Amino acid sequence: MNPTTIKHRKKTHELLTYEALFRWILPQYRQHKTIVSEYKREKAGYDGERNVDYKVATYPQKDFFVLQGIRLQNPPFYFQIDTLILSKRVLFILEIKNKQETFRYDSKQGQLTQEVSGQTKSYKDPILQAEAQKTNMQIWLERRGFFNIPIETLVVVAYPSTIIENIWDDPDVYNKIIHNESLHHHLDRLNHNYTENITTNTQLKKLSHTLLQEDSPLRVNILQDLNIKEKHLIKGIPCEKCGQHPMSRLYKKWRCPNCFATSFKAHERKILDYFLFHGTAITNKKCRNLLQINSPKTAQTILNSMHLQQEGQNRGRKYLSPGINDFPQHSIFPYKSHSKQILQFD
Repeated sequence: MNPTTIKHRKKTHELLTYEALFRWILPQYRQHKTIVSEYKREKAGYDGERNVDYKVATYPQKDFFVLQGIRLQNPPFYFQIDTLILSKRVLFILEIKNKQETFRYDSKQGQLTQEVSGQTKSYKDPILQAEAQKTNMQIWLERRGFFNIPIETLVVVAYPSTIIENIWDDPDVYNKIIHNESLHHHLDRLNHNYTENITTNTQLKKLSHTLLQEDSPLRVNILQDLNIKEKHLIKGIPCEKCGQHPMSRLYKKWRCPNCFATSFKAHERKILDYFLFHGTAITNKKCRNLLQINSPKTAQTILNSMHLQQEGQNRGRKYLSPGINDFPQHSIFPYKSHSKQILQFD
């Protein structure tokens, strides 16, 4: 049997928001260099983590429990673990790197450098990063009554094509920075060092439940970070087929004024995207402005149809966002403009 995944990896708030930005931003800004490069960076990280997820899922060890991506708090700070593996004998922290081409690790300087298209980039020491997560995890565990649980760390390079150069031939590095393809071997090697149970099944279930309860996904504000204003964004719902906006609300459905395509649920993605950009709640008034409609009753019907949690009454009523882990994972990218004009934000 294979490990049990108790928390599956979902897209980060940042990746979901960049995908939403392509749907919201006016076509002439869609190929903005910063937007495209930051989206590609975030997407590459997610894809690399998914590669490692598959390898972990095929590991022939039934007593392992896996959490794919979790963010916890040691007040006042948070720490993020790419993959956490639980067992009754030992915990594993996997720090996943999606670097491609060639990278060199200098164990004397504690430095990672990467060669990309003839240019050298420098990064934080991934081994020290993993060890910092280990220290944070130990503190977090002890504050919740879990003591003396061994923790092992591995830095996992997600892509087999990546060349890893251990420039000092440090033997410890070969067992710390590994390719994804050798992950099973290294989990075996480390797991065999621990023969006695440190926790019981009951304690492990309690720990798993607490981890899931305290997971706090990071939220970002890319509109603010990129200085994107309302004037850069599409008003109303754009047509998925031709890109015309806004679609009109007619007889409980949406219709495009250009190609006459119709949709009964075009509002759902727009409202979910609003939550990604603007926080965890929306009012009837803000919904009307978002969808470019006039009727409070229509907005109420639309919001109620999404079965969102609510708080407050009458004009003070707010409709609450789903948790980040509950957002749709499939991407809907907008109709591509044939315009070659690429504007900068002003």
